[in-house]
Amino acid sequence: MTTTLIISEAKLRQFTDLNDSVDTSLLKNAVREAQDISLQRIIGTKLYQKILSDIDANSLAGAYLTLVDDYIQDFLLYAAYYEALEAIYIRPRNNGLLTPTGGENSIEVDRSLFNVKRQNVQNKMEYYAERLTNYIAEEQASYPELNTNNKLYEQWPDYGSQYRSPIVFSRNAKVGAHYQQAKEAGLRITDSKYKQYPWGSNVE
Repeated sequence: MTTTLIISEAKLRQFTDLNDSVDTSLLKNAVREAQDISLQRIIGTKLYQKILSDIDANSLAGAYLTLVDDYIQDFLLYAAYYEALEAIYIRPRNNGLLTPTGGENSIEVDRSLFNVKRQNVQNKMEYYAERLTNYIAEEQASYPELNTNNKLYEQWPDYGSQYRSPIVFSRNAKVGAHYQQAKEAGLRITDSKYKQYPWGSNVE
C-alpha cells in the first residue's frame, strides 16, 4: 500500500473549497487513490515510483521537482477531490444512500446537485491531466523512466486519445496510396508497435 503522499490533505483544503470539517483520513485516502490510479496511469509506474522514492529520501530536485511542483500537484488536487466527493456527500446506509447534514442527521441524496458538482471537479481534473500529459510528451528526454517499464504489472504512460490516430493502416501501408494521401493532408502518422511513445517511433 502506498503511504507516501505527493500532496497533503492540508494543501487539498487550501486550494479547493473543502472545509476543515471534512475528515482528514478520508482526504488522505482520496490522495492515495488519486496517485495510485489516476496519476500512475498518466505517467507510468517507473516514473511514479521514482517520484515517491525521491520524496521519501528528501531528494526531489531538478526536472522531477519541476514536474511535481508545476504539473502533478495541480492535477492531484482535483483528482483527489474527485475521489473524495462520493464519500463526502454520499454515505451508504441500511435505508439507502444519504447525505450527512451534521451529527447523526442525514437526508436523501439529491443526485442532480451531486452530479453537477462532480462534473465541475472532473472538468478541472481533465484540464490539468491534459496539461500534465502534454508536458511529459514534450519533455520525454528529461524523464527516462517513461520508457523503461517492462513488467506486466508496470503501467506504461497513457498519453490519452489525443495522441492516437483514429485512422488505421496495415503494417506495409507506407507503400500505399492511402498512406501518402494522409501524409500529404498533414495527418500525424503513428506506429502502434511503439505504444510507449505518444506519436510512435517515427513521427511523420
